[in-house]
Amino acid sequence: MKKLKNIPDNSNGLVLKPWELLVTVAVVLALTLVALPYCWMRFRSVEIEKKFRMAEAFRDDYCGYRMAAKAACQKYPAVFLGDSVVWGMYVDNENTLPELVNARLGRDEIANLAVDGLHPIAMETLIRDSGGDIRGETVYLYWNPLWMNTPLYDLSGKDEFSINHPRLLPQFDPSCRSYRAGLSDRVPAFLEQKVFFPAWMRHLRAAYCRNMDVKKIIAWGDPKDQRRLLARPYNPAECRPLVNGKITWEQNGIKKQNWPWVEASQSRQYAAFRRVIKLLQKRGNKVTVVLGTVNPHMQTPGSLERYHKLRAEVKADLTKAGVALIDLPELESKEYADASHPLAAGYRKLAEFMAKQLAAGK
Repeated sequence: MKKLKNIPDNSNGLVLKPWELLVTVAVVLALTLVALPYCWMRFRSVEIEKKFRMAEAFRDDYCGYRMAAKAACQKYPAVFLGDSVVWGMYVDNENTLPELVNARLGRDEIANLAVDGLHPIAMETLIRDSGGDIRGETVYLYWNPLWMNTPLYDLSGKDEFSINHPRLLPQFDPSCRSYRAGLSDRVPAFLEQKVFFPAWMRHLRAAYCRNMDVKKIIAWGDPKDQRRLLARPYNPAECRPLVNGKITWEQNGIKKQNWPWVEASQSRQYAAFRRVIKLLQKRGNKVTVVLGTVNPHMQTPGSLERYHKLRAEVKADLTKAGVALIDLPELESKEYADASHPLAAGYRKLAEFMAKQLAAGK
């Protein structure tokens, strides 16, 4: 460093050489964009309660998911990954599939790390970028056939389609023609996948700032909000007083569906699902795929025939690959709330079946 010209000797004014400026900027950016959020996530206290599942309000908080996954893996010997079927769309915390299996096993065995709306393509990004602490675990991975019922849900079609968790999609994959977001959406989503800082800011807004601007709260906010931001442990659990749904798909007036179903060999969602299995196995996890069902009573005969063919194809493919399977049974019509979500009675039946499979060592 050298002193500026025409500045008195007692001045503290200094100028940086070009290389010094570059180093300084690089250090500041590294501390701000990487080190600060990394330290926050590593050392922040996370509360994982009994009957835990991620709060629906935090379903898009992927930084929070990273922290919750790490804490859950430290507390539970096994985790259950999946979408809203595992999360428990129409039931309270005590009647989700993982919690009911725990009750039948008589111990807190499985943590519910499912996320509402998490289709396999989004799951691949989430597990890759935010699930690094899921390693050396027993993992139950739920396969929901519904994501392959049409080319739209499969993201293999040509028509534009709005699907869950767009920020977890491949942002610059030209083969995904149904995702047509503009650069103003793609670039921030891409950066959030690659850099800690944007995801951390989103996490702070969701978990501590009631979705208000974090910088404003820190600079000019109420001191109570500031103390909450700095001191309160992160509690990602669903704490709302939810009730168990009782309305069946028929009572809700849902009509029978004639889905075309996408073959496994042509499916983008199934290809992503297979990559998720390999990624989890690469991290030393013991993976068991739980084959879910789609309401057979809600389908036309032609749709049901194609669905059963697809399910058999997937089961054969995974068996050939040496993946352990738990093949869940179909439920009675009165036990489905819609196309794929069971009501509490259906979850109890599935949990009893799964617990027997686990007790038998399958």
